[in-house]
Amino acid sequence: MSKLNEQHSQDIVREAVEWQMRLRANAGNAELQQQLHEWLRQDAQHQIVWQRLQRMSGLFQANHLPESAHSIPILHRAETDISRRRTLKLFGLGLAVGGSALLITKRPDTWTADFATAIGESRRLTLGADTDVLLNTDSSVDVQGSELVLRAGEVLVDGTQWQARCRFAQCSARQARVLMRERDGYSEIRVQSGQVLITSRVGQHQLQAGEGVSVSAENITPLANSPLDPFAWVRGLLIVNDMRLDAFLAEAGRYRPGWLGCNSDVASLRLSGVFRLDKPAEMLRNITHLLPVKIVERTRWWVRMVATV
Repeated sequence: MSKLNEQHSQDIVREAVEWQMRLRANAGNAELQQQLHEWLRQDAQHQIVWQRLQRMSGLFQANHLPESAHSIPILHRAETDISRRRTLKLFGLGLAVGGSALLITKRPDTWTADFATAIGESRRLTLGADTDVLLNTDSSVDVQGSELVLRAGEVLVDGTQWQARCRFAQCSARQARVLMRERDGYSEIRVQSGQVLITSRVGQHQLQAGEGVSVSAENITPLANSPLDPFAWVRGLLIVNDMRLDAFLAEAGRYRPGWLGCNSDVASLRLSGVFRLDKPAEMLRNITHLLPVKIVERTRWWVRMVATV
């Protein structure tokens, strides 16, 4: 790195530390948040340094983040752990102010992902200038040039023109809002608005608003109507209509740590309702008012639904 570039990097680190301190001293200041948002958009390096600083701040107690003189060498050492290719990928990705900090989950494929969410967390990103990306619980993505790559979990992409790839397909979209989810043995793609061209090893398929497909290594299959509203999680909700209890608990279990299930004699009971994802304990209690079941907890991480006597 040249002396000029090194000085430029140090200046950015100092500015980022100053922003961090200002935000801590003025928590909830909307005007300051907007000013930070503008600073992040000025330069891709601002975004990279800011993200690293947020990771680093988790190593220190609140209000005890190191001064910039100490932060600079720490960030430079962290630089050696990130390949040049990954750094270039990050240049094209903007961060949405107020989003959750990057968290590493227990899933091994998220350890090296560019961006990931923990169980029960969602995260919003901005890809380029006009594409919003929302990661659902326990999900991870990479950014390769201008293309988003879903590595695990689920993501909603909304923008004027974008490309994304999941395990079994590539999506090319214009003015589209699209959901991609990785399932066992196939990728699920649903279009809420706009048009999407799906390309896979078995051919191409044009999707319109309201349509969806499952894509595997052998087939592209239209998706039937689901008892689960696939887009409700974006609003923080789990909305179901006549859904089996075992299927509902499998879906709800994505948003809480541990094991969640039911006995076989109540698995086929049907459930309809609107449930809040940010209140998993309340969600389970509500089920006991809707169905003849009760909750058995060995620990907070092991929960089973059984029939009431």
